[in-house]
Amino acid sequence: MGGRDTRQAPPEGATEYTWQDGEHTRRVWLAPPEEAGASGEEDASGRSDSRADSDGSPVFYDDSGRRMTLPGGVLLVLDPEWDESRVKGFFAANSIALSRVEEEDFATNAYFISTDPGLPSLLLANELADEEGVLISSPNWRSQVVLR
Repeated sequence: MGGRDTRQAPPEGATEYTWQDGEHTRRVWLAPPEEAGASGEEDASGRSDSRADSDGSPVFYDDSGRRMTLPGGVLLVLDPEWDESRVKGFFAANSIALSRVEEEDFATNAYFISTDPGLPSLLLANELADEEGVLISSPNWRSQVVLR
């Protein structure tokens, strides 16, 4: 007998989305509008979050039922062997203006790409995930904080 299955059923009427988290395909469910606005959950400051999100991001749920939103942005790590010219070529080939790109220091050739909140970050992360030279392409998730 295996370990306990902590997955919960997605909310009724929810739409499934996936993204690549390294070598793993992760899934989340977009909550129906009536559920997204009725969570009544509190954030770390104790304020009630009765709207989708302060920036209008849609509400998603993961396998464990954790509430997640997309405040915008994609975390991207490209091949560390690529030089500046190759990196700029990658962004140009994918129609990403350099004004939307910030270099990060957690890895060689790590970047944060600005996007609108919500689905644009998930869709862009998925578009880039299979491109040559991409090691990580992940939407910028914000998840609920549970104090114990």
